[in-house]
Amino acid sequence: MSATDAFLGSILRAALTWLGRKRLPQVDGQIRLPGLSDPIEILRDRWGVPHVYARSADDLFFAQGFVHAQDRLWQMELNRRTASGRLSELFGPLALDTDRAVRTFGFRRLGEADWQAMDGSFRAVFEAYTRGVNAFLTAPTSKMPIEFTLLGYKPEPWQPLDSVAFSRVMIWQLSHAWYGEIVRAQVHQAVGAAAAAELEIHYPTGSPIILPKGIEFNRLAEDGRLQAARGPFLQRGLGSNSWVLSGARTTTGTPFLCNDMHLALSLPSLWYEVHLCGGGLDVTGVSLPGVPLIMVGHNAHIAWGMTLAYTDCEDLFLEEFDPQDEQRYRAPGGWLEAEVIPDPIKVKGQADPHIEEVVITRHGPIISDVVGAPERRLAVQSMALRPSPAIRGWYQLNQAHDWDEFVEAMRLIEAPQLNVVYGDTRHNIGYWVTGKVPVRAKGDGMTPAPGWSGEYEWIGEVPFEEMPHALNPGRGWLVTTNERIVPDDYPHFLGNVWMNGFRGRRLSEIIQAADRLGPDDFCRMQMDVTCIPGQEFVDRLKGLRSPDPEVRAALDLLRAWDGKLTTETVGGTVYEVARYMLVRNLLEPGLGPDLALHVMGQGFHPLLMSANEFYGHDTVAMLRMLGDEDSWWVGQAGGRQAVLERSLREAVGWLRAHLGPDSAAWQWGRIHRAPFPHAMGLQKPLDRVFNRGPLPVGGDADTPCSTAMMPNDPYDNKAWAPGFRQIIDLGDLSRSQVLHVPGQSGQLGSRHYDDLAPLWSEGRLHPMLWTREQVEREIEGRLRLEPA
Repeated sequence: MSATDAFLGSILRAALTWLGRKRLPQVDGQIRLPGLSDPIEILRDRWGVPHVYARSADDLFFAQGFVHAQDRLWQMELNRRTASGRLSELFGPLALDTDRAVRTFGFRRLGEADWQAMDGSFRAVFEAYTRGVNAFLTAPTSKMPIEFTLLGYKPEPWQPLDSVAFSRVMIWQLSHAWYGEIVRAQVHQAVGAAAAAELEIHYPTGSPIILPKGIEFNRLAEDGRLQAARGPFLQRGLGSNSWVLSGARTTTGTPFLCNDMHLALSLPSLWYEVHLCGGGLDVTGVSLPGVPLIMVGHNAHIAWGMTLAYTDCEDLFLEEFDPQDEQRYRAPGGWLEAEVIPDPIKVKGQADPHIEEVVITRHGPIISDVVGAPERRLAVQSMALRPSPAIRGWYQLNQAHDWDEFVEAMRLIEAPQLNVVYGDTRHNIGYWVTGKVPVRAKGDGMTPAPGWSGEYEWIGEVPFEEMPHALNPGRGWLVTTNERIVPDDYPHFLGNVWMNGFRGRRLSEIIQAADRLGPDDFCRMQMDVTCIPGQEFVDRLKGLRSPDPEVRAALDLLRAWDGKLTTETVGGTVYEVARYMLVRNLLEPGLGPDLALHVMGQGFHPLLMSANEFYGHDTVAMLRMLGDEDSWWVGQAGGRQAVLERSLREAVGWLRAHLGPDSAAWQWGRIHRAPFPHAMGLQKPLDRVFNRGPLPVGGDADTPCSTAMMPNDPYDNKAWAPGFRQIIDLGDLSRSQVLHVPGQSGQLGSRHYDDLAPLWSEGRLHPMLWTREQVEREIEGRLRLEPA
C-alpha cells in the first residue's frame, strides 16, 4: 500500500469513526417504549455487557432483542439476510452465489417448518424478542449504525422467522460436513486402494463404487453457486476444547467447567455476552445476535459448554434423472417427481431478479451436477436439513436445574452434533453427545451412494439413550476436543473422521500430571501452545545428516526448539514451514497440487466450509510415513532422506525470502497473525476503517490454544481460533470468567468495538459478573425502559 493510500485510509477511518460515535445507542437514563408490561433495568458493566433485570419472561426477551439491536443491528441484518438468501439486495452480484447456495439449502424454509411446529408458549419467546428489536428500530432516540448509511439502506421490521431461520444457519454451520466423501473417492481414483489406505482415506468395506464407465469421482463438478460463493457471510470452524473437573481434582474442592470454542474470527464477534434475570430465569453467557436465549454459559444451577462431536450425520447420494423429463429421478420403485422451486433473488443494480431453480429429491437438495453424465446429480441428505426442535432444547437448557433436566434438553437438540459438557452446583459433572445419528441399511456413508438402489438408505436413528454420555466418571474429569468419542466395542457407527486428538492428549497430560488444578491453571491450559506433533517431528529427525548448509541450519534450529509455538519461537517457525513443505512434497507427486490441498483439509468453497474434516490428518500421515521405510508416498517423493532435505531446504529459502537472512527474525508471530474481518472491509479503502488486526498469535491447529491456518494460506491464522473462552467456578459462580473477541459492540466508534482484543492476545479473561452487587461495582451505564 502506498503512503498516499495509507494516509487517505487513516483520514476516512477517523471521519467514519467520529460519525459512528454520534450514532452510539443510549445506555443511560430512561426510554419509554410500547409493548412493555413493567419497567426493565439494563445495567452495563465496563466490558460493555448488559445485565437485564425484568419482572416477566416476556419483558426479559423483549429487552434482549432491544440490547442486541442497540449493539449489533448491522450484524443482525447480515445474519437474517444470510439465512434468507437476500444478501444480493445489498451487495449486488458479489453475493449472488452465496444467496444461490443458501436458497438451495433452504434455511428459511426450514425456519418456517420449525415455526409452524412451535407451541404458543415458545413462540412467545420469539415474539417478545421481535418486539424488542422493533422497539429499537422505531424509538425516536435510536440512530442506525453507519453501515446502513454507507449502503443507503433502512432496515425492515424484524420478524420472528428472521430469528428462527438464522438459528438454522448456525445448526448447519455446526454440523458435520460431507466433503470427506468426495475426497476419499478422489484419492482412491488417483492412487488406488493401497496408497489411499496409507493415508487412512480409503473405501470402507461395503461402500459402493457404482459409476458408469468413463465417469470419475475426481470429475465431480461443484455447482457454480457453491464454487463461487465467497465473502464473510457464512463462516465455519472445525474445533473447540472443553473440560470439566470434579471437586476432587480442583483446588477449591468444587467443580470447574471450561470451554473455548474455535470458529472463524470476525468483526463483530459471532457472540454477544448478556445476563438475563427475570421471569424465573437467571442465566448468563454468550448469545447469538438475532436469536433469543443464551447459547453457552450458566444459570444459577448448572453450567455447560460445547465442542463439535464429529458424528457422521450427512451423506451424498448420486441421483439419476430421466433424460426425457428433467424433473423425474429414479428410485427403487420407479421414477419419482423431484420438487422444483423457482426461487427469485433480487440483485442490486439489476432490473430483473435471478431465478434460482432449487431441486429437491427424497434425500435432499441437489447440490451438484456430474461432469460427463448430465443425467447424474448429487443430493445431500443431512440431519441439519430437517425440521428440528433444537432451539427449544436450548430454551430448556437455559432453565435446567439438574442433570435430569439437562438430559431432557439434550434430547431435543436433534442437530447439530455436539459434545456438551455439564457441571452443577451440587458437585456433579457430566457429558452428552447431541444430535440424531442415522442408522444405514448398508455401508457407512463414507462415499457417495447410488440413490436409485435403495440399499444405502437411512432406516433409523441411534437411540438417544445409547448416545455417548457420562455422569460423574470415576477419574473425576472429562475432556472433549473433537477427538474420537467411543472405543471399538461401541455398538453403533458414529463416523470415522475425528480431529487428530493432539489437543486432547495435551490437556489430558496436564490434568493427569496435577493433583489439583485451579482457575489460573485453566487459563494457562487455554493458552497452552505445546505442539505434540512438532515434538514428534523433531524426534523423527534423529540421525538425519546432510552436507547442505541450508539443511544443517534448519536442523540446528529445530533441535534447539522446546516444542512450544510461542509468538517468539524461531524453531517452531521452522517446524511449521518445513511441515507444510514436507506434506506438499509427499502428497503432490501422487495427487497433484489441488487434490493434495483437499487432503490437507482445504474445503471445496469458503461458503460451506473453508476446511474439510480431514484437516490435521495430513500431519498424522506425514509422521507415520517418516517412520515407514516402505511408504509408497515417501518412495514417490524420492525417498526419506531426499524429501526431508528438500523440504528443509525449501523452508529455509522461504523464510529468508520473507523474513530476511537473519534467523533471529524468523519469529512465529511475524507470519502467524489473527485478522478480524468486517463485511464492509472486503474492499479498499473500507478495510482500513472496519477491519482490525492482524494480531500476532501463538499456537497452531494442534495446540490447545488452537489457531488454525488454511492449506492454501498456510501461516496466517485465517481458519479458526478460540474466539470465546469461559471458566465457570461451580463452587462460587461469581468467581467465573469469560471473554469473546474483539468486543461487545458492532458499532464503529464505540470503545467496546475492539477493546477485548488486547485481553484475548494476553490470554486473560474478564469477570463474568453474576450478583447484583458485583454489577453495581463495575457499572458503566444504567438504562431504564418504561412502558409507554
